[in-house]
Amino acid sequence: MIPFFLSVTFGLGVYLLYEGLTRTSEPKAPEQRRTRVDDFLVRAGLPDVAPRDFVLFSLAAGLVAGLLAQLLLGWPVVSLLAALFGLLAPLAYYVQRHDRRRAALQAALVEAMAQLRDAIRTGLSVQDALVGLARTGPETLRPEFATLVRETMLMGSEAALTAMRDRLADPLFDVVATTLILNDRLGGRNVSQVLDRLAHATREQLRIQDELRAHQAQTVFSARVVAALPLVVLIIIRQINPRYLAIFNDASGQLLLALCLLSIVVGYASMLWITRLPGERRILR
Repeated sequence: MIPFFLSVTFGLGVYLLYEGLTRTSEPKAPEQRRTRVDDFLVRAGLPDVAPRDFVLFSLAAGLVAGLLAQLLLGWPVVSLLAALFGLLAPLAYYVQRHDRRRAALQAALVEAMAQLRDAIRTGLSVQDALVGLARTGPETLRPEFATLVRETMLMGSEAALTAMRDRLADPLFDVVATTLILNDRLGGRNVSQVLDRLAHATREQLRIQDELRAHQAQTVFSARVVAALPLVVLIIIRQINPRYLAIFNDASGQLLLALCLLSIVVGYASMLWITRLPGERRILR
């Protein structure tokens, strides 16, 4: 079993190396419709990663997890289950990263909307206010606003806002971008009021989410301790004296152990699912 895992891992590594050295990146056509997977990767901080590359990385993680389980425990059935969990581990990690990045991005957007509103009320045009955001706006969004200002001069306000909307892939900025596009098309003096109400509503929503996230952190920490403790004890006992766990050496014992590990993971995932915060879906694409 170990030579098999080593051979497969080595072969996958050679393939990924060849793919990375020979493949040329092809930019997406502007008219190509973005999928939810693309939006997820962008909002998780992986704008240049294609879904296919993410799948290949997940497969590699699964093989590595299976190999480590085989080296530490030596039970093929458990190793296969560990490979499955390793396959899903990148998705679970980037889901959490997606949520953290979304909260930080929306907090920065609320601050940016407030600055944009104040700049417009002082008599500046929307374009001048965006230039100011590129210089003194929230640090997280300064590169994005700088790109927006540069693209506005090259291809127009509407196209630049649409491109930034696709880069951020955030429901809140979808509304902001649409507001600015409509203001650019139709004109009007109420854009500052719209931004003010939107910033106020989003700020209150983020405040409630921060309180819920603080309570959620305690539950998540407890779930991780409860889920990790049996696995740590199992590995320690297996390394100290394998004879204590000789009952799991045959196929039926390994199947029983795999079911126990599966129940732990399912219980942990269920606790995370129950305590999750509701997410917003993009309506405008």
